[in-house]
Amino acid sequence: MSTALTFGAAATALSLLFWSPLIFQARGVLAFVLFIGTPGVSAGIAGWTLGKWLLDSARVRPGSAALCGAIISSLALLLFAPLFATVYILTQPAAEHWDIVSLTFLLLVGSAFVMWFRLAVIGAAVGWVLYRLAAHDTGRAAA
Repeated sequence: MSTALTFGAAATALSLLFWSPLIFQARGVLAFVLFIGTPGVSAGIAGWTLGKWLLDSARVRPGSAALCGAIISSLALLLFAPLFATVYILTQPAAEHWDIVSLTFLLLVGSAFVMWFRLAVIGAAVGWVLYRLAAHDTGRAAA
């Protein structure tokens, strides 16, 4: 659960930093949910799914923890696209001509080129920090 909260909080904070000009201009709940909520939820789910072994400092090393963090953030990106597309399609008027599959594909391709490397680096940093915190707590408990 701590990995889910950590990755979700990191994604929410970074999304808020990145998208805050858009959110404050829009002044609506939908923009906040789409650009802040969906990245946080998808990162939380990805952290909950793959982050359990990150806290086992006996089996994990710093490099593999960073790699796992990058994988978790990549999975979060894969979860974000259909979640964003679904929320967007369900909240738009019927006159919109997007469907969930094509919007998901467009988001995946666009975000893979624009954001993936940044997200992988940030995920690696979060994974490494979680590993170090778990190793520190384990060392203190053993002493």
